[in-house]
Amino acid sequence: MTTCGKTVIAIAIAELIYASNAWAGDSFQILVPDGFVGTSGSVLYGVADAGLQYSHAGSNNVLGMESGAGATSRFGFFGVEQLGGGLSLRFNLESAIKLTNGTAGGTTAQNESTFFSREANVALVSNDWGRLKLGRQYPTELSLALDPFYGVGAFSPYGSLAALSSDLGAAATIGDYRISNAVAYMTPIIGGFQFEVMGAPRGVTTPGYPEAYFEGAQLEYLNGPLYLGVFYDVIHTDPTASLPSVKNKWLGAGAMYNFSGVRLSYEFNMTVPDYPGYFIATTHMIGVNAPQGTNDVKFSVVYRNVAGKAAANSWALGLGYDYNLSKVTALYARLGYVINQKHAIATLANGSLSQPGDDQSVIAIGIRKRF
Repeated sequence: MTTCGKTVIAIAIAELIYASNAWAGDSFQILVPDGFVGTSGSVLYGVADAGLQYSHAGSNNVLGMESGAGATSRFGFFGVEQLGGGLSLRFNLESAIKLTNGTAGGTTAQNESTFFSREANVALVSNDWGRLKLGRQYPTELSLALDPFYGVGAFSPYGSLAALSSDLGAAATIGDYRISNAVAYMTPIIGGFQFEVMGAPRGVTTPGYPEAYFEGAQLEYLNGPLYLGVFYDVIHTDPTASLPSVKNKWLGAGAMYNFSGVRLSYEFNMTVPDYPGYFIATTHMIGVNAPQGTNDVKFSVVYRNVAGKAAANSWALGLGYDYNLSKVTALYARLGYVINQKHAIATLANGSLSQPGDDQSVIAIGIRKRF
């Protein structure tokens, strides 16, 4: 193939990536037609996001640079090869990167240092029977598009409260933010429905370890402006000298409706550690995302309840504004506030409390560039 031909294919794939909700909006699963049918090639893509952030919680006041308050900074390689007969082979390698110091990669829930921390997988895709994906990938859960802040770790009220589990029990967890050693099958869209199932073998034979540490499934439905989804996951924690092996159930449901470009969403999440003396957390979110021309206003309100644990509940509010300088470049501002009851420990934007029960406020401004 000529260099010109390769360039045209790369440009075509890049345009499909930007046009697809699943890539341009940080959402990893939203039911859309496959935009890569008939296309072959590979492309480098990513996000460079950095800004200034101030956090106040009790006696803790922190002002500093933050990487990824608008969207997680990252870079990756995505490729497609058409094999004929409606079959294609795809790969995705994606690494987180901190613009504050230039470090890349991350650490898994098993304390493994990994470079391609966000995605490291290969997939066989058929127009008729669906997709088989192998490797490190997103867990089975709902589309990140339900959250106006897309679950961004550096600023997402819903993402922060739904992921909190340290107050439920020592071995309580919702698992890793990506699943290693995963095998996942997703059906094609059938009558507006799409189903995915995933399993992740532990890969060790030490006595006492469970045979699998992650099993999950999700079902999504899309009909015009309406999106619905449910998921159910089971995460087995490793037994250690001081911690038991706990079967953690993580489940949820959500809905989103697009009112002529303004998206209204609701999401429900429950963390259920199946172990005596542990607690159950339930999280609810209502979100609004209202893009209007070059302006994008987003808002969410989140409530987290810890059943049976007095005064451990929290509220979180998030307000965001993006000014789009182009299709891929934006200036943004974020305001966040967490209201904690006396024994609650919820925080936003990787913040810390001086003591349980402290409220927290966050202000962030930054620049986001997609490429």
